[in-house]
Amino acid sequence: MRGQPEREIHEALLGDSAEDLYENAPCGYISTLPDGTIIKVNRTFLTWTGYQREELLSGKRFQDLLTIGSKIFHETHYAPLLRMQGFLNEINFELVHKDRQKIPILINTTQRRDAAGNPLSNRTTVFNISDRKKYEQELLLARKKAEQAVKAKADFLSMISHEIRTPMNAIVGLSNLLQEAQLSPQQQEYVRILKLSSENLLSLLNDVLDFSKIEAGKVTLEERSFEVRQLIDSIVHGLGIKAEEKGLRVRVEVDKRVPILLVGDPIKLRQILTNLLSNAIKFTERGSVTVALRVLELFPDAASLEFRVTDTGIGIAEDRLGAIFEEFTQASYEINMKYGGTGLGLAITRKLLDLHGSKMSVESEPGVGSSFSFNLRLKLGQEARESHRPRTRDAQAIQGVRVLVAEDNDVNVFVIERFLRSWGVEFDVVENGQAAVEKVTANHYDLVLMDLQMPVLDGYDATRKIRSLPEERFRRLPIIALSASARIGLEDKLEHAGFTDFASKPFEPEELFAKIAEHGSRSVPASAGQRPGREKEQAELGSAPPSRSFSLEEFRSLTAGDRKAMLKLCSTTLKNCENYKHEFQEAIDTGNLERFAFHAHKGKMTLELLQAHALLAALKQGKTLLAEKEGEPTRLQSIGQVIQRELDAIIEVLKAELQQG
Repeated sequence: MRGQPEREIHEALLGDSAEDLYENAPCGYISTLPDGTIIKVNRTFLTWTGYQREELLSGKRFQDLLTIGSKIFHETHYAPLLRMQGFLNEINFELVHKDRQKIPILINTTQRRDAAGNPLSNRTTVFNISDRKKYEQELLLARKKAEQAVKAKADFLSMISHEIRTPMNAIVGLSNLLQEAQLSPQQQEYVRILKLSSENLLSLLNDVLDFSKIEAGKVTLEERSFEVRQLIDSIVHGLGIKAEEKGLRVRVEVDKRVPILLVGDPIKLRQILTNLLSNAIKFTERGSVTVALRVLELFPDAASLEFRVTDTGIGIAEDRLGAIFEEFTQASYEINMKYGGTGLGLAITRKLLDLHGSKMSVESEPGVGSSFSFNLRLKLGQEARESHRPRTRDAQAIQGVRVLVAEDNDVNVFVIERFLRSWGVEFDVVENGQAAVEKVTANHYDLVLMDLQMPVLDGYDATRKIRSLPEERFRRLPIIALSASARIGLEDKLEHAGFTDFASKPFEPEELFAKIAEHGSRSVPASAGQRPGREKEQAELGSAPPSRSFSLEEFRSLTAGDRKAMLKLCSTTLKNCENYKHEFQEAIDTGNLERFAFHAHKGKMTLELLQAHALLAALKQGKTLLAEKEGEPTRLQSIGQVIQRELDAIIEVLKAELQQG
């Protein structure tokens, strides 16, 4: 008989345990009649609401405990849905505590029905989500603060970029002008250092701004046709001076199967390749840097390409390969101290590749070198689009183009005026947007250079006013935005205002020339820039024999058929070349490196226009030999003879050109 009491005690304990779990569960339990009248409730729910059990079981309905908004939702959605499907899960309500405080809750309800399907009662589980709501509010507040901080940072960077770029425009612009002036070798060196330092500062500023815009999600990819070979050549040419100063060889290897025209974002691709090539030159002390492009696979409408930049530089330790792509990070403290930089270049490159759906691969060995590569799939371009490519300074002169310059900064105006005047561009200058609108209305211009930030009326509003003028010509008039702010992030504003294109300040002369040539010269009559029969004249006078190591073609292109300008250019060049013959020989005879380097630098632009590659190579070798104090005199004299022979050949052709009249 002893077993009977034990079973009763065990059953009693089980009963107590079940009741205890129900009463003190971490969630509330209530049972109601179909009309909401509460018939059972646990202690947890009573504790949350502050009511006694008798108060709720004396005819209170569940909906009577809700806020007004929750009551409406209960009647219009909750009750009908419960009757229709017999259950509801995760419904949000607000309970009202006995002391009138609000309690956010989440409920699950199941309806019990009889055999005929008639509702008998509702069983509801209640979860108190006060803490969750508090966290959600804190997260929303934190998100709002973060968004405000990002906006404040973007606004600050936009403002500071304009404030910094405005004086930088003056520094870079005046440096360019000084380089064209007659200066002593020492002054030339000062100008070179000034320009290099200002360009470095501008590069740092651009890196910070670009990274900020990318982080804010304001960068998107464009699609337009471009020549990838030309893109790579221009990047290598632009960075070639830095490589030349370090004695590095820069090689370009392009697969013959690479299509001429591709469709993509040449600006972003240029930025990626420029970052990689610039880094390769920066971290390589001797040897070479190679830019390679090969075809992985050709498709009917696209090409899969591999871009690779390889150097023989300092290399990167294996345990640091991952860190180099982090923002504001370089491979080591020693590298940062020696080479400087923001550590943003590769971080920006990685993010730009993310936009393309590509990733960077890197192979490196300390003391041996590094190789960075990435793959892109680009659409094939149409040959018909070739005519829409921006024309470069070497492709077309802009003499006679009429330009309106709207700019309120005196220094910027001075720099722009000097370049426009030297290019034979006719121009007027106004200092605010309202004056620009009045000038455009009263006169005919081929192009407008419009600063964005001006008094009275800014560039955006001025452009909108011009576009809204009734005549059709105002809607076709090219208007180029000039801004000290970075273009990234301005695209939408520029497009909505009606700008044709954008030029960043401080600008390089070549960039500004190209913009004017691309947009402004469209309305110049052929007779203004080209004389009839020019093609025949070129065939008769300008075609250099294959063996000649120079050409007058660039001279002809630059003067665009203006015979008077061509004769003046040839006459000036002839005088300079005759002077160079004497100066180079004297420098070689006396071993004067400074004098030799000064005249080599002075004549470099002219010789590049002449495409005098053999002479340029000889001058480079002459500088190297003069710099070597123990250099062999016979080799130096041999180089001197090459220089004299090449100059004689150029002089002979220039004289023949002048005799044609």
